[in-house]
Amino acid sequence: MQANKVLTIEDISYVIKQKVIIENLELTGITAGDIQDTEPIFGEGLGLESVDTIYIVKGIEKEFGMKVDIKKINSLRKHFYSVETLAQYVLSHLQQTK
Repeated sequence: MQANKVLTIEDISYVIKQKVIIENLELTGITAGDIQDTEPIFGEGLGLESVDTIYIVKGIEKEFGMKVDIKKINSLRKHFYSVETLAQYVLSHLQQTK
C-alpha cells in the first residue's frame, strides 16, 4: 500500500479481495468483483477452508503493515467472517495506529 494514503473502507475491501484472497491464495477464474463483501469467506460463502486462515493473516500483515496475533485467532474469528468484517477490522486497526 502507498505510504501516507488515507484508505477508505472500499480501498481496504478491494485489497483484501484482490491481493489477500485472490492473489495470495492463487485463486483462478475469480475476480474481486465476483466476491460479495457480506458473504462468508469460509465454508459455504467463498468456500475457503480454515487452513487458508494463515494465508489470509499473512496477506493482511503484508498489505496493511499490521500484526495479527495468530494465537488469538479464536477471539478474532468474528473479524474473519466476511470481507466486510475483515475490512472493518483492518480500518479500525489502522485508525488506532495513526
